[in-house]
Amino acid sequence: MSKPSHLRNLNKRVSEEKDPSHKDLKSSIKWRTIVGLILMYIAVFMDWQWAWGILFLMWVIPDIFSGVTYFVEPIEKDKNPILYWVIIISWVLMALYALSLLWVDYNSYYSA
Repeated sequence: MSKPSHLRNLNKRVSEEKDPSHKDLKSSIKWRTIVGLILMYIAVFMDWQWAWGILFLMWVIPDIFSGVTYFVEPIEKDKNPILYWVIIISWVLMALYALSLLWVDYNSYYSA
């Protein structure tokens, strides 16, 4: 009887942590992180508010699937469900607002 795939993956990660020589260079490159950093720099220099919406979505979607979000400290859905969902909903709302700046000029609502 073979092990489930998640156990095989866990065993592989544990063995790699014990002996880093098992890792190859390709698997150690964190492409999502590199792309996120590049996007963040471009967004700051170009004053692209909508790009923050993409970054918020990149942060919140994996957190929903994992049940853990990180805001100052790790917040687990099982241990702190109300705080977890407040943070998740906040990320989603900020993402929607930032992305809406592509189509809506909110400054026109505030001008006298």
